[in-house]
Amino acid sequence: MISRGFGPWPTQNNELEVKKWLISRISQGVEEDERASVVNLCLDYLTNKTKGERIANDYRYTEALIDKLALYADQINSNIPVQYVLGITQFNNLEIIVEDGVLIPRPETEELVAAINSEIGTGFNGSIVDIGTGSGCIALSLKDLNPQSHVVGLDISSDAIKIAKRNGQNLGLGVEFILLDIFEDQIDEVFDVVVSNPPYIHRTERESLEKRVKDFEPDIALFVDEDPLLFYRRILFLCRNGLLNSGGLLALECHKDYTSEIADLLDSDSWFNKSQIITDLQGEQRHVIARTKVN
Repeated sequence: MISRGFGPWPTQNNELEVKKWLISRISQGVEEDERASVVNLCLDYLTNKTKGERIANDYRYTEALIDKLALYADQINSNIPVQYVLGITQFNNLEIIVEDGVLIPRPETEELVAAINSEIGTGFNGSIVDIGTGSGCIALSLKDLNPQSHVVGLDISSDAIKIAKRNGQNLGLGVEFILLDIFEDQIDEVFDVVVSNPPYIHRTERESLEKRVKDFEPDIALFVDEDPLLFYRRILFLCRNGLLNSGGLLALECHKDYTSEIADLLDSDSWFNKSQIITDLQGEQRHVIARTKVN
């Protein structure tokens, strides 16, 4: 049986009225300053047209589309992230499948990709590994920007690897995704770039997070139980022991409260040159990048 939505319904089926109606319908599940962007995501996805295209062509929503939007609104009001409701998100102009087995990509992670690409330059044809790849968004974006590169994505979650592989197949970018536990399994390849956005939220912070994050996004991608630098220490160990080439680049996304500590870890390691902390567009210290010394 096909699910049907419930009223109230918009008074007209034009862009303005449907948008106003949908904003009111999601008001219980989305903060006021985010409602317009959530609504635009839903309308763009469902109509397969941009806002400008709909306005220019005086687009009219059918009863079936409005019914579908009502169903979306019910899920969003239950605090299900809109990206999971739609099953997709945009990341660096790529359409990425997201389901509840993977973390939803954040805008600040796009900034990390931009920083890496700025460092390696155009036409990069070396090798890149993305540790904790999740949906594959970082690996796929770097491959898209650097078609001649060899890119591998690693993750401990079989659900994440399945979704990453689907994204790779849909986009046709030729990234290799491997199920692997960096604390237990051997990584036999050496890379020119190592990038990671690992779990970095201490579990004691769980209750301070928004409901749609803590109740729906995977714990395995978010939380660490004890040492908040656990994954960073392991990644540095792997880099020192053959994962990262001489002169290679390490790029890390970090918890804003620990970014300086992670930079200090790198700076205390004689194998790395001085690290660089990158502040995100929200003004938070978010990323650390550093190159290994050339032998």
